[in-house]
Parts: sequence; structure tokens; C-alpha cells
Amino acid sequence: MKMALCGLAVIVIFGAAGTGLAAADDAKVLLGTWNGKAAGPDGGPPTGEIRVVFESGAEGEIAGKFIVKAGENFEYAGEVGKISLEKGMFAATAVFKLGENPLEVPITGPLKGRAIEGTFTVFSKGQKLGEGTFQITKARP
Repeated sequence: MKMALCGLAVIVIFGAAGTGLAAADDAKVLLGTWNGKAAGPDGGPPTGEIRVVFESGAEGEIAGKFIVKAGENFEYAGEVGKISLEKGMFAATAVFKLGENPLEVPITGPLKGRAIEGTFTVFSKGQKLGEGTFQITKARP
């Protein structure tokens, strides 16, 4: 009986590791390229296809860059910082500039295997411009 329970525990632990759930609080699971879509407030930025690349930054922290493709001829990029992953919940802040004032975008969403689906709020000069949604999936190596 003890052997069966130990075996079951090993299967559950390693089975969860294959889905990315065992390491749900290790932000290193984010490293790599993620692709998806974002829908900004009232169709405003950041709306379109998105690509996010998470890399190891200074002192072991995770840093990111993103590109939004909004239509066929318009792309813009930004930085992702303040990245955390706690209890399976991803949180970060994206910053991009479309004009004189940078837009700050706090982002949150649950990590589910190789996907994150969540929400964001767009701020300019501390004023809330609106909310949006996003969905990204980690590309296979």
C-alpha cells in the first residue's frame, strides 16, 4: 500500500511538471518566446498580434520585451518589467511609448501550462485610459 501511494505521488508530481504546474511559482518557466493577441480598450493600444520574449536579466531576475503588430503596416515595441509568478499568477508591467508620454500597462493572468490569459489596464501620466485582455502561448523550443 505504501509503495502504491509513493508511486502515485511520483506520478502526480512528475505529471504536473510536464504541464508546467509543478514549477508554477518559478518565474524561469516564463523564459522564451510567447505569441498571442491583445485587445486594448476600445480597440486602442495594445491591440493586435503580440510577441513577448522573456529572458534572464541582471541578478537572476526576468526581463521581457514585446512587439505588437497592429494591422499590416504598424508595429510598436516596449519593455516588460516587475515580472512575478506567485501561486500560479503572472504579474508584470509593460511600458511603451506611442507619442510623447509612455503608457504603463500592469498585466495579470494565471499561468495554465504553456498559456497565460488575463487582463491589463492602460495608464498615461497616472490616469487610467481603459482595460483590455490578452492571451499568449509559449512557443515550443
